Amino acid sequence: MNVITTKRRRIRPDIIIVSLLLLIPLGVATFCFLPRYYVFTAPGELVSIQDVGVNGSVHFVYVYEGYTRNLYERWSTQRSVPDAEFVPADASVVAEFGGMEEIGSEARDDTIVNAIISAEEEVDLDTPVSEDEFTQKMDALIEDTAEYYGDSLGLMLAIGLVEEAQDVDFSANGKYTIAGTGTIEEDHTVGSVGAIRDKLRTAEQYNADYFFVPRDKEHFYYEGLSNEEEATLVAKELNLQLEVVPVETMEEALDFLRDLNKE
Repeated sequence: MNVITTKRRRIRPDIIIVSLLLLIPLGVATFCFLPRYYVFTAPGELVSIQDVGVNGSVHFVYVYEGYTRNLYERWSTQRSVPDAEFVPADASVVAEFGGMEEIGSEARDDTIVNAIISAEEEVDLDTPVSEDEFTQKMDALIEDTAEYYGDSLGLMLAIGLVEEAQDVDFSANGKYTIAGTGTIEEDHTVGSVGAIRDKLRTAEQYNADYFFVPRDKEHFYYEGLSNEEEATLVAKELNLQLEVVPVETMEEALDFLRDLNKE
């Protein structure tokens, strides 16, 4: 009788070690690049209205907003923007942000038109602005604000245009740093915007003295806190030194600034 024997092949220990060492970075890479979406916001910058070609003293605020698609992108964003706050999202956020950018550009252009008209109506010039002059002003502002997303610069743009037309300086030659956020509508009302928390944080970091927000508690049509309520809570929570000034119209903001300059 023949006996068949089999010899078990031993796997060399060094091959096992190398294989494990190769699996570790592969596992880490898979973990880091696995689809996992977040949206984020963070404080941005205080922008002088002069940076968009208007001879005024006030400022608007823009913040950093965006999304990340995996943990590696989140980590990279956190390193470059340490104050960013992240909220989990799903894959639909990619399409949503794409649509928001287009809508935001249209809304910005609309609020620019409203700001120009509102300022002109406030100033009540003896010689009305011609259609050509209006178009030139509008085109210049649209070009100079192209890098800013959305319509939240509307109120401060309108105030800056009033300063320019009336040759006034609401900052009292730099005594006050005046900033704010809010759209400007056709009837001069100040519309609600987003990212109030980070806009306030930005204004505080830049030592703003006064910060205008929409007075929208009674007519806020979205889910959650109104701009007015959120600003009040954030100012208290973070013990901000700036003064939050809710306004319902451009005229309210101008009245506040004119009274301020009487002091």
